[in-house]
Amino acid sequence: MRNYSEARRLRVACAYLACVWAAAESVPLREEVKVQCRAYVQGFLNANTDLCYGKRLDTPKGLAILESPENIAQGRVGDVHRPWGYGAGMEDVALQNGYLLFALCDAYETTHDPFFADFAHRVFRGMKRIASCASVPGFVPRGPHPDGKSYYRDSSTDQHTLFVCALWRFARSTIATSEERAFVRQALLDVGARLERNKWILKVEDDSRLAHVGWNWSAINQGSSGLFLSTIGAVADTTGDAHWCGLYRRFADEADGKRWECISRDPPASPRYTLFYNQHAFRLATLARLEGDRARQDQVRQRLRATARHMLTCNALAEWRTLDWIGKIPEAHVQEYLGTLGVKPGERQTVAQLWARYEPGKRSPPMSWDQRRRSYAALCLRAPLVSWQYALLSGDPELCRQALAMAEQVAERIDIRRERSGWIANETIVFLLLALAVSG
Repeated sequence: MRNYSEARRLRVACAYLACVWAAAESVPLREEVKVQCRAYVQGFLNANTDLCYGKRLDTPKGLAILESPENIAQGRVGDVHRPWGYGAGMEDVALQNGYLLFALCDAYETTHDPFFADFAHRVFRGMKRIASCASVPGFVPRGPHPDGKSYYRDSSTDQHTLFVCALWRFARSTIATSEERAFVRQALLDVGARLERNKWILKVEDDSRLAHVGWNWSAINQGSSGLFLSTIGAVADTTGDAHWCGLYRRFADEADGKRWECISRDPPASPRYTLFYNQHAFRLATLARLEGDRARQDQVRQRLRATARHMLTCNALAEWRTLDWIGKIPEAHVQEYLGTLGVKPGERQTVAQLWARYEPGKRSPPMSWDQRRRSYAALCLRAPLVSWQYALLSGDPELCRQALAMAEQVAERIDIRRERSGWIANETIVFLLLALAVSG
């Protein structure tokens, strides 16, 4: 089912950018990316699990910056009962390391630099740890803690789907060994079998209830169609198992192929984007690459391109969920925050314009209603990075050109050695790796 012709055409279309960078006097982008990757490993990766975490680990607090194994066992974060682990620092390791592994494979396939292959092998070992620590085969936990065994038992669609997409991408790369591919096949069969047993509904580890971010994936609607087909398709494509190949064809063709029509539709009305929206791009990129029917491939790629184009050109202040970039504050006070950033009332801002306003470490003055100072990073850095990742995965040469134009700026302005946010570090590294993948 696999088809990489689009990626090859994109590399040719973007080759001139590689020539421009090669001729520049500055350090080549590839070497800059390696520096950032080493800094990411130094600050966020734990040697016991080979996983990157959501909080910086090489601080005086050390592993104590993460939630304790005792609280994890009780489904708590601090004094709060939160079995999905938000704020624990390990709640998104499958998602973050899934992004990372996928992007490393893409970067290696273009550069053939052994640095990225070695890094990918290490992250794969971390993904093996995720797959192996749960007591139920096929359950993708939130964690584990660096102790290698403590994890939260209420997982999510995000964790499961990116775990599957990343392992699919790794198994189909030239990096993976035969032993690693064998592990991937079994791991994906386990995930698929658990989903099928639960009638495609994502549940907590013991199947006693719906997961915190879980629903019926097989529903024929816009929210489920892409994630369901990419997951089932990845299991079928990786394993070649007749049962799973049959299921993929069945669900791909069901209701006269209506799931593909659902994928093609525009997202719901504004605000439509969150800081986790890039997961859609990784799932759709997986689906486009494994689907063998050219017309259906084109439907998926058109959706990727349309979304990426809108993300780059829309008014980000209207289209990105306010909760993501400022949190829960009274709507009347949002303009106070924007005013301290230098944005006038009603002024339109694209993600590129917001990025131009970004200053590392800059925070607002104390806000009038609670005297708290707030970071601008979510709005001015993370939203642009997520948008540029989407553009690079879209396969559109012009959209890729726009995103690639930002790569050197990001490499120069974001210093992972000083960054404390695992999300900023992860999104920066993944963006730079995807930039390498399309530029060479």
